[in-house]
Amino acid sequence: MGKGGTGKTTISSALARALSSKGKGVLAVSLDPAHNLGDVLGCPLSSEPQKIDDRLTAFELDLDEQVQRFVEEKLRQMRPFYGNLQIFNADKLLETIKQSPGMEEFAVLEAIREISTFAEKCDAVVLDTPPTGMTVRVLSLPDITLIWIAELMKLRSKILDRRAYIQNIEGSDVETNPSNDPVMAELCRYKSEIESTKNFLLGEDSFIFLVLQADKLSVSETERTIKKLDSNGYVITACFINRASKVERRNFLYDSCGLSNLMKLYDKIPWIELPDLGRDISDPENLLILGDIICNFLDAGDAR
Repeated sequence: MGKGGTGKTTISSALARALSSKGKGVLAVSLDPAHNLGDVLGCPLSSEPQKIDDRLTAFELDLDEQVQRFVEEKLRQMRPFYGNLQIFNADKLLETIKQSPGMEEFAVLEAIREISTFAEKCDAVVLDTPPTGMTVRVLSLPDITLIWIAELMKLRSKILDRRAYIQNIEGSDVETNPSNDPVMAELCRYKSEIESTKNFLLGEDSFIFLVLQADKLSVSETERTIKKLDSNGYVITACFINRASKVERRNFLYDSCGLSNLMKLYDKIPWIELPDLGRDISDPENLLILGDIICNFLDAGDAR
């Protein structure tokens, strides 16, 4: 994660290249609508997984396509329960729903859920995320959604209770048992999906790397991101200071942009300096140099 332009895609590509070179089966995915993963990996990518080499597969999420699929799937799930959707022409509202606030974030979360189902087939999944604003909203969605589902389940229980009351009076045969209620079953299914996605993002095998550079805007956004992620229960594995300055300029630059204070404030987070290689980083050899630095940090056991 990180502010736009800090080097998230380069670092994602470097990590994916390094892991695959060590014999790991890797899936690299760009979730950023402004894709550059294929450019850095040196291979044109689409929304379909594509082999980069024997052990590295990658694709770039088509956000518009993902939103379309997400909305259509939710409408499909609703139709069996609510016949009056046809009365209200819900299908004709599809374009409006697609533009509704939060749809892109929910679509990205759904993409992460789909990716998580393939995680067991890989040794590592590397997610190149959108800039922090959108990513933080996506990461906050599981908790928010679980709260909504809990409230909807309470509401559905009340509806079933009212039905049971009416049934006792009129002797109707309307289903009132929550265990047999299709709407409650659908809510339970969706709850299980969200919990599984949350476990994928928060599990002990998951790592969050923040990427920043030594400038005031990047440092300020990193501080806000650390606070927001902490409030949502996410543990930051490390902060990567990309294109780190040479030693003689380091102290002055870090002091002037506030990075020195931020590192002291969050001294329990590992701060890893990644060098500016000063040449075409998209070259596989240069990606491996950068990726090996990250892998060495992980191999040292400092990630947890």
